[in-house]
Amino acid sequence: MENLITLTVNSTHFFLIDCQGGKLLVDAGWELAQFTGQMKSYQLPFSEIRYVMFTHHHPDHAGLVQNIKDLSGARLIIHEKQIPFLENLRAYFKKKGGYLPIRVEKNDLISPSRAVLQSIGLRGEIIETPGHSDDSISLVLDSGSAFIGDLPAPDYVAPENYSLVHASWHALLSRGVQTFYHSHTPPIPAERIRKLLS
Repeated sequence: MENLITLTVNSTHFFLIDCQGGKLLVDAGWELAQFTGQMKSYQLPFSEIRYVMFTHHHPDHAGLVQNIKDLSGARLIIHEKQIPFLENLRAYFKKKGGYLPIRVEKNDLISPSRAVLQSIGLRGEIIETPGHSDDSISLVLDSGSAFIGDLPAPDYVAPENYSLVHASWHALLSRGVQTFYHSHTPPIPAERIRKLLS
């Protein structure tokens, strides 16, 4: 994929994608110093991040979202189904401290349509892909790339989640995805997923 930057902190990948006026950040972990170090290694100021989204509410994916917003002035892209799960994230950090709770503000983009994504320079859609968590979503670009968070591989899923995970993979494949960008593995070609599903 053109102009994709992958940042990695403690085996978790975060993705910077070109958009109008800068970059969209997909996921943000919870280690600010290490994340900042990754940005510096690419000579990227935080001001380059114009939008930030998270694939699900777990700390290693959403822990720094508000920090990123504050440091960059980025707007949050969030699916309405994710909003109730923000309290779970707050509860997780309650005893640990050091967490800035995510604020959904007036200028943020809630459940953006294809037209809204296009207006910020992205051709694609955000779809629900439960299986790892109930609030999991994926960013699917018309170019054939999808950013899927921690969606389990079809052959590596608990029996109780089998149908849910397989339905999510089929939904992604039906949109013509050619490459899946997972948060903890190298990119996955669609052909591999098709074989696992068959």
